Amino acid sequence: MNSSPPHPVVSAVVVSYHTGPVLESSLRALLEAPEILEIRLVDNGNPEAVAARLDAWAAREARLVVVRPGRNLGFAAGCNRGAEGARGAYIALVNPDLIVSPGMFARLLETFRRRPDAWIGGARLLDPDGGEQRGGRRETLTPWRALVEITRLWALFPHHPYFAAFNLHRQGEERGVVEVPTLSGAFMFLPREAWHRLGGMDEGYFLHVEDIDLCLRAHKAGGTILYCGDAEARHHRGSSDASVIRVEWHKTRGLVRYFWKHFRDAYPPWVLALATIALWGRYVAALPWRLWADGARLWHRGRGEGSGRAGG
Repeated sequence: MNSSPPHPVVSAVVVSYHTGPVLESSLRALLEAPEILEIRLVDNGNPEAVAARLDAWAAREARLVVVRPGRNLGFAAGCNRGAEGARGAYIALVNPDLIVSPGMFARLLETFRRRPDAWIGGARLLDPDGGEQRGGRRETLTPWRALVEITRLWALFPHHPYFAAFNLHRQGEERGVVEVPTLSGAFMFLPREAWHRLGGMDEGYFLHVEDIDLCLRAHKAGGTILYCGDAEARHHRGSSDASVIRVEWHKTRGLVRYFWKHFRDAYPPWVLALATIALWGRYVAALPWRLWADGARLWHRGRGEGSGRAGG
């Protein structure tokens, strides 16, 4: 086995918006990985004290580059901005609340050397308690599969292919490398050439669904997507101090955009129109709970600094 030190070939792109203390833990884990050539941190909006600490850190650490667009671009545009000028042969999109494990990039690089057909790779995302996180590996999202997921029809017909669930974590633990249709945007690993062939993220999505869109576009272009179960990362989801109402609004808008963009030729317009009405109706029906959640968030913010993902 080659014992020479690994060559830094990975540009990590991290997009942050009011992420909280976990951001520094995420950056430290990345800096400890010898494969990391640079970290391009897009500051979509963090408190002044956090911004000052990041600037001081970047002044000491040449591999950390802070990019400030001057406004909250959202996650998709933030990733594109961070990837501009990336020098690594590979680009890793890393959520600011995700902690990569030692040896993770070495395993990913070895997998991609064996699989030149791979365009996007993902890792086994773990909750803080160590269990596999929902959404790390997924099927292709279609209007029908969205209905199956929302209504939990997969639980009534667990073995019927027409009622297959969107999220694949329920199928049991997977420690190997397998092809999957869709990965989570919490962590994505791409050869820089594949990133440019895809044109990066679709900036028509502000927050959420852009990862599903990217995977479907990669499939349509003939690329392979790999879930690397032997590479692990812990994802502290929900750490962002962002309005629940706004986050869910962007998610609903993203789903509507995705369905009309990719399935207008496969589904009659009236089906997509009904799906649009159902999605926005679901959003409105949940407003009372989300108003309560936002109130609780503001109360906690008043007791200390709020703490995820890049938009909000």
